Amino acid sequence: MALICGLTTVASVVASACAIVALILGALSWSRTASLFLPLPQWIPVITTLFPPITALALYLANRLSSTAGTDNTHPLNRWRRLFPIADHLHSVISTIIATVALAYLYPENVLNCRLEQEWQEYFRAKDAQPIRTIQDEFRCCGFRSIHDRAWPFKDRTHGDDACEVQLGYGQSCLVPWTQQQQSASWMAFAAAVLTLLMKVAFYQAMRNRASWMSTRFGRQAPEYQRITHHPELQDGETGGDAEEGRHGTFLPRAHPRYDNEWNER
Repeated sequence: MALICGLTTVASVVASACAIVALILGALSWSRTASLFLPLPQWIPVITTLFPPITALALYLANRLSSTAGTDNTHPLNRWRRLFPIADHLHSVISTIIATVALAYLYPENVLNCRLEQEWQEYFRAKDAQPIRTIQDEFRCCGFRSIHDRAWPFKDRTHGDDACEVQLGYGQSCLVPWTQQQQSASWMAFAAAVLTLLMKVAFYQAMRNRASWMSTRFGRQAPEYQRITHHPELQDGETGGDAEEGRHGTFLPRAHPRYDNEWNER
């Protein structure tokens, strides 16, 4: 019984830790994707941030609903219990999709560089100075592949290709540090999705162990009784006995194999 209780505690701690870490990683990925204009789709870090608390709340409510309804098939709450398997499978599918898409923005490296360049080219073609300037100021860099490659300030009649180098004094391109941030954000989104799945598994394990512990504990507290009747020949020769007891017999605790095994082990 102590072992079951210990496993329940460990599973609960693991589920809580996975939820907290997944929430932090999802929020960090969301923040970096938005602030550094990364090509990672915004919905990925958004879902990985919101999924852990939503999953924890849904698991808690589902457990409370199951405990309230019990095994009574006529209970009105049992209608909602039919949706549990569907929601469980849907949650697993969404988490798997998020993890897969996050990995797709990590490998292969040439595809990742192509996505980053397309993102930079869109900003440069639209003459959108804010994203490029933000990236350059964040990493103290100029241009994409080189310090003269589509850097801000943009080339015009008053600025040349070296305007960023001359005015800001940055001496490196933005490809390497920007790529590293893209990889970091994708890894955090992937880890958050996996941790959310682990949280669900740990929660189920904790509830299963708790149910086993409760059934074992209360099963021992309510021993069964068996009726011991007296032999007719012995009843005639007994003196001073209780007549009522002789008619109905004596009730004694029923021997349980758990007690024998427990004391024999000691």
